Amino acid sequence: MPDLTTREMMEAIDQTPPVRTFLQKTFFPGEQTHITEKVEFDVRKGKRIMAPFVSPRKGGKVITRQGFRTNQFTTPKIAPERVLTIDDITKRAIGENIYSQRTPEERENELLAKDMTDLEESIARRKEWMCRQILFEGKIDVVDEEEGVDVQIDFGFDNIVVLAADEQWTIAAVDPMILLRKLRKRIIKDTGRAPDIMVFSSDVIEDFTTNPFIEKAMNMLKYKNIVIEPRVIDPALTFYGRIAELDLDIYSYDEWFLNDEGEEEAMIPEGTVLMGHSTGEGQIEYGLVTQMEDKKWQSYEGKLVPKKWADENDEVEKLRLTSRPLPRPFDVASWVVIYARKGA
Repeated sequence: MPDLTTREMMEAIDQTPPVRTFLQKTFFPGEQTHITEKVEFDVRKGKRIMAPFVSPRKGGKVITRQGFRTNQFTTPKIAPERVLTIDDITKRAIGENIYSQRTPEERENELLAKDMTDLEESIARRKEWMCRQILFEGKIDVVDEEEGVDVQIDFGFDNIVVLAADEQWTIAAVDPMILLRKLRKRIIKDTGRAPDIMVFSSDVIEDFTTNPFIEKAMNMLKYKNIVIEPRVIDPALTFYGRIAELDLDIYSYDEWFLNDEGEEEAMIPEGTVLMGHSTGEGQIEYGLVTQMEDKKWQSYEGKLVPKKWADENDEVEKLRLTSRPLPRPFDVASWVVIYARKGA
C-alpha cells in the first residue's frame, strides 16, 4: 500500500461498497457528519392543531408553536486496529503458491488492503447492533471495562407491548389482527404516519402464519387480505407477504452476531416483532474524530477515519479505523415492539 495521507485513504474508503445491513439500511438510512464529538438534535412531538375560527371583524388568533426537546449526546468511539509484523509479510499466505515470488512489499499491500476491509466490516456490524439496540430497547450501553467506560445513551423509547400468557398467538382463540390493528392506529394517532413494515423473529413468524385466524384469512382467495408467499431476498432476509388491510409488508431477518461476551445472539431478539416504517425511523450521526499524526493533533469530519503508522522499535506496522456513529430516531413513538412469546 503506497504512503497515502489520511484524507486520501478516507476518499478510497468512500468509494468502497458498504457492507449491506438490513436494520441500518431500512430504519436508519440517512447519514450526517458533524464537526464536534457531541451532537445535538431536536425531538418534536407533532400535534394536530387546527386553525381557529375567527370573527369577520377580527384580524386573527394566535396559535402557539409546538414545543420540542433538545438532546445532546457524546458519540461513542469505535476504533478497531490490526498489527502487521515481519512474519506476516515474509511467510506465504493461505492459498499462495509454495513457489511464489511475491515480495514482502507486495504481501504488505495485500494484507493492508484486506485489513482495511475487515476493520470497515467490523464497524458496520457494530453499527447494525447499535441500530438493533435503539429499535428494540431505545438505548445503547457503551461499555469498555478495561478503560472504565460505562455510559448509557437512552432515547426514552417505551412503545413496547408484552403479550400475556392468554394472548399468545399460538392459542387458537387469539386473533393477532386485533392487536395489529390497534397498534397501527396508535402509531398513526401519535405521529400522523402509517407503518408499512413488520419484521419478525424466526420463531414468531411460525406462530403468526400458523394461527387459525391468519390461516383463514390466507385461504379467502377472493378477499386476499393476507397473502403469504415467502421469497428469499438474501440468505438472512425473507419476504413473507403482505397484510393488505394494514398495508404492511412482512419480513423475517435471520442474522446473528457475537456479543461482547463472545456468545452468538440473534439480531432480531427471539420472540419479538417490530412494526415500523420502511422509509426510515432515523439516521446515523457521526461525531468528529481527532487523532495524533506526526506529533500533531488532527481532526476529521467523516464516517470512517483511517490511521496507519509504524513502530520502528518493535518493527510492527499498525492500521486503525475510527468512527463515532450514533443512530438516532426522529420520533420514538413511530414504531412499536411486540414481545409475542412467553419468556421472550
